Amino acid sequence: CVMPEDSMGHPENITNSVLETLAKKWGKSLDETRQMILKSIEDNKVDENPDIKEMFIKASKAWGQSIDEAKENTKDLLKQELE
Repeated sequence: CVMPEDSMGHPENITNSVLETLAKKWGKSLDETRQMILKSIEDNKVDENPDIKEMFIKASKAWGQSIDEAKENTKDLLKQELE
């Protein structure tokens, strides 16, 4: 939806709030966290990070999509946010 603050009524959607929680947990900035997630998608290494893997499992269920569709949509959004 290109609205990183809007959970669209579902707390499992990937929002800036979700990313900020991960950033704090990992001791990274929000942009560093975005970059880490984007790189894990592009390198096909999402399953190597349990936090990222869980985020996509939850988001895919919230969106009614496959995990691969959730990754692809998130990749597109992260690229836009990091430009």
